[in-house]
Amino acid sequence: MNIPAVRKNILNVDFYELMVWITIVILLYLISLNNYLLFHVVIELFSVYFAYVIFLIVWKARSHLENRYLLILGVSYFFVGSFDFLSALAFHHTGAFPGFGTNLTAQFWTISRFLESTSFLVAPLFLIRTGERQERNVKTLESSIFAWKAFLVYSVISVTCLISIFFSENFPASYFQDSVFTQFKVASGYLISFILLCSLFFLYIVRDRFEEKAFNLLSVSLVLTGSVSLLFAFDSQTGEVPGILGLFFKLLSIYLVYKAIVDIGFEEPCSLLFSELKHREEDFKQKAIFFGDEYGHIYRTINKRYLNRSAKEEDNPEDGLDSYSSYMQNLQGIGFQFNKDFKLIFLYGPVEEMTGYPKQDFLSGKVAWQEIIIPEDRPVISKKKDKLKLNLNSIVESEYRIKKKDGEIKWVREILQRISAESESSGKFQGLVYDITERKMAEETLEKIDKIRLKEVHHRIKNNLQVISSLLSLQAEKFEDKEVLEAFRESQNRVESIAMIHERLHESENMDAFDFSDYLRKLTTDLFNSYNVGNRNISLKLSLEPVYLGMNTAIPLGIIVNETVSNSLKHAFPAGKRGEVSINFFKVETLVAKCGTSCSDNYCSYEGDYTDYKDCINNNFRYILTVADNGIGIPEEIDLKNTDSLGLQLVNILAKQIGGRIELKRDQGTKYIICFSNEG
Repeated sequence: MNIPAVRKNILNVDFYELMVWITIVILLYLISLNNYLLFHVVIELFSVYFAYVIFLIVWKARSHLENRYLLILGVSYFFVGSFDFLSALAFHHTGAFPGFGTNLTAQFWTISRFLESTSFLVAPLFLIRTGERQERNVKTLESSIFAWKAFLVYSVISVTCLISIFFSENFPASYFQDSVFTQFKVASGYLISFILLCSLFFLYIVRDRFEEKAFNLLSVSLVLTGSVSLLFAFDSQTGEVPGILGLFFKLLSIYLVYKAIVDIGFEEPCSLLFSELKHREEDFKQKAIFFGDEYGHIYRTINKRYLNRSAKEEDNPEDGLDSYSSYMQNLQGIGFQFNKDFKLIFLYGPVEEMTGYPKQDFLSGKVAWQEIIIPEDRPVISKKKDKLKLNLNSIVESEYRIKKKDGEIKWVREILQRISAESESSGKFQGLVYDITERKMAEETLEKIDKIRLKEVHHRIKNNLQVISSLLSLQAEKFEDKEVLEAFRESQNRVESIAMIHERLHESENMDAFDFSDYLRKLTTDLFNSYNVGNRNISLKLSLEPVYLGMNTAIPLGIIVNETVSNSLKHAFPAGKRGEVSINFFKVETLVAKCGTSCSDNYCSYEGDYTDYKDCINNNFRYILTVADNGIGIPEEIDLKNTDSLGLQLVNILAKQIGGRIELKRDQGTKYIICFSNEG
């Protein structure tokens, strides 16, 4: 990949976006000089559009967002945009609200700005409040309920304001008929600016919860929004420079919020999602480290103080129990002893707390420890004890699940060893069981986080590749030369074949591999659609065995199929010739079992087409992929290993990359045979 070229393309996109905005600003300014009413309405409609887009995206993702700052902000912009829309409709000379003057516009504007500023102020409080660190594992249902609660609160506030304006008519006046803002409107401007300043401070406190770029955009937006309120507090005349500048600032500020939340947060989902995952991952890593250290400490202590208690303590059980009691209170585990038949003879520690059963139930035989072990885990424990019987000097460690009396499942770790002071014939076994449920939960959560991260990486790569494919399609529209268009289409198909693999990995439960046969069905269907094969009487025949491949093999193999199938569709069937493209993918062992053949001395007793595969079997390859057509065939003068065709060069290079080989047959049309073993 040409990295400098990619960066250049990105810069070009940013440059074009900047040029578009400069053009829009110039046009809007020219409109403001001749028709301020139209200028005001257009600015408001732009703001309303961005506000509603922010709301719609956040609302659709509400069940997946744990960052409540974004939830509050997203919900608030539905109501901010609604009041901005009402303000635009109420502007003088529009006639949308008969009997109301410019005062109504100023009132709607004031409500909108108060909703926006207080939302910026309140939102960070949900991230810095006490207990947030413990609540990051909140369920998606709770996030959705929180969004609905926020929507309800904003609805009540908005309805109250509308009733105050239209029915009770006790909402403070904001504009006099002599084109002067009231003291309430001016004071509101200063108050809103102060609220936004406080919001900026709180946002800085929780900056670690945001991607750096998102934080910077939100900060600049807050500054611009505060400037808007100050400019309109100074300006009492419509159409004056502060008012025009304030409207431009308003448009830019909401666009920056849009960029921070929608463009960065959702088109680049890793930015916001990983900012959440980072905190949780660090928490669980700390727990994992803690439990790892704890296990090491327990293991060392058991060897030194418990499993190897001195004979003196055995002779003086009262003294031994005193020191042992102190020791067990610190360990928070259950100590036990078995006789040589593994019958429980001693038990100490928080037995009832861990199992729900009194200690006496186990000692009396009323409840056997084996009975509370989950049935699926019992065979493993039995094997461990059998191992200890065979080697009395070994230490047996097991992790298994137990079911408490109330039905709760707990994970425990057991360490068992023969007491070294006992003779082998009359020896006793003793050890320790301690609760590792929290550690197991931490490990499972870390595993889930890794899966989520990997899924998001595949999803993001797929999205980026699709963007590249779209850019290639758009760029191709500027050309009319058939060869240039064909080059663009080939590049687009190559990119899409890779994007499809990342899509399959994103959707697969197994992050390391996916069913390549399913991928081949989708890839070939897309290629046939790309070349408009439906109108050319060319059929597709697939014979695919389910085989799971990893990304390192699937991507090169996918490009090989893309190139070979594309060559068949472009060159094998000229002038409307009918034909068939067939693809076979199977394991070598399946072929051997199906044919009942054997190979020896470089000879395979195949019949028919199976002789084509003898080299693959003789060289111990595991998989065979064939792409064939019954078209006019490749001319004899074209050497597959030495050709100027970029597509065929790629096929050779990629076949070597996966440790395989490719062979070309020209008997009846064209047939590519690719053999490989690497699963990626």
